[in-house]
Amino acid sequence: MATKPAPRSPHASVLRSWPASVRQRLGVGVMRQHLGLAAITCAALGFYLLHSLEDQARYLTTGYDLGIFDQAVRAYAHFQAPIVALKGADYNIFGDHFHPIIAVLAPLYWLWDDPVALLIAQAVLTAASIPVVYRFARRRAAERMSLLIAAAYGFGWPVQALIDFDFHEIAFATPLAALAIDALDRRDDRRLLLWCGLLLLVREDMGVLVAMIGLLRLAQRRPPRWPAGVMIFGGLAMYLLTTAVIIPHFATGHAFAYNNQFGSLGSSVPAAIGTIVTRPWHAVAVFFTPAVKARTLALLVVPLGLLCFRSRYALLALPLLAELFFNSRHFLWTAMFHYSALPWVILVLAMIDGADRLGLFDEDRRAVLARRALAALLVATPLALIAFGGKMEVGRLTHVRNSYRDQPADWQRSASAVVAWLPDNVCITADSRLAPHLTRRDYTSVPQANTPRPDFYALDTFAPDTGGNPPAPTPAAVFTQAVAAGYHVAYRAGTFVVLQSPTYSGPSSVCEPLGSGKAG
Repeated sequence: MATKPAPRSPHASVLRSWPASVRQRLGVGVMRQHLGLAAITCAALGFYLLHSLEDQARYLTTGYDLGIFDQAVRAYAHFQAPIVALKGADYNIFGDHFHPIIAVLAPLYWLWDDPVALLIAQAVLTAASIPVVYRFARRRAAERMSLLIAAAYGFGWPVQALIDFDFHEIAFATPLAALAIDALDRRDDRRLLLWCGLLLLVREDMGVLVAMIGLLRLAQRRPPRWPAGVMIFGGLAMYLLTTAVIIPHFATGHAFAYNNQFGSLGSSVPAAIGTIVTRPWHAVAVFFTPAVKARTLALLVVPLGLLCFRSRYALLALPLLAELFFNSRHFLWTAMFHYSALPWVILVLAMIDGADRLGLFDEDRRAVLARRALAALLVATPLALIAFGGKMEVGRLTHVRNSYRDQPADWQRSASAVVAWLPDNVCITADSRLAPHLTRRDYTSVPQANTPRPDFYALDTFAPDTGGNPPAPTPAAVFTQAVAAGYHVAYRAGTFVVLQSPTYSGPSSVCEPLGSGKAG
């Protein structure tokens, strides 16, 4: 499809008056074309960094997931197996998810040994998807509309929710999925295979997404056909290999823990698929109920004017949404955490394609009015969510802050004092919000990780629980258990209390960040 002419810049006449050789030498046309995109991308990146780094400094991250990835990448940086003490003693991260791509972040720790490096990397990776969305739109729409779409994507609530919630490997998937769909759209098989190959290293379920991309490549009915077969069979084979062999090999129970969380459809993924095929009406009912699922889906598609449904690219979001809404873990259904970020990338690209198929980017009067309505919707939705939902409108921390509105005024100062008081190279079982501030110095776990006889417990008595995967124990329960085991209060700061082991004899090499933790 021919690219529509971009609106003239008010400086166009001045630029045209310059000699052609000067314009060519300075790259004026290129600069003028990409200045707006650079401004949007940099503004989004700045916003991501400001929010994530501020929350880390103020102890407002949940801490648990950031600490997990910090321990894993730190181990990679030292050429060791990714043992994650926050998940349990001797716990290899490959027993939870398959995401070897995070190892490419290890060199960051050679430059700056701090989990903040992961937050910066996540912000950069997420912002990197914005130019891809722009390029996809620019092949169909004028420059201003393409910039507006790119901005609406980059500041959309699912992206903000991703930035809002610690660090996750899905940050790699946002640019890679956008690049893969863009390559599919441009019929560039070489790059399509490259991006899909990298997607397979992001997480085990990306194999299903790659297989779906292969099906769309097959539907293009153009030679050669073999790239479609590679993606379909390669994606499914990789999913089976990771979930049936690799993850069970490293998992404590020698099974893929997330394989049996579709209780409404069956006790395993094959059983769930069987139910979907034989009882589709039941599957539809499960997909849309309870109402929180429908609300989350509406938040994804209504801001896009439902235009995504006109594009076949929307089919790529189906397995991701099914993974969320068929799951028995209720927190996956909400418009919080990082789970909606990847569907959002796909649906935004589908919206662009769908709008083009409906003629919204044409120049007749009806198309102009429809395009203006879409532009108004893209602008109004994030503004409305921010106005009525707080700084990070539907992200998890908005709700956490609401539940912590009675938090003591000196809470952050107390948390910082506890971190400063605790020694280096000791074994600590801590509240999850303290964890990413300790993982670079100590062997750090949370109470539910069941680390044998840590040197210290660092608890926040104000918190409803100690953090980690729900259900997490309460601070009171951990305190009682520790006192019964002979621990005594060694330090207090505000609502925080530190208990010390009766056998503690000082820092130890086994309690270094990469130690075994078996001090007792």
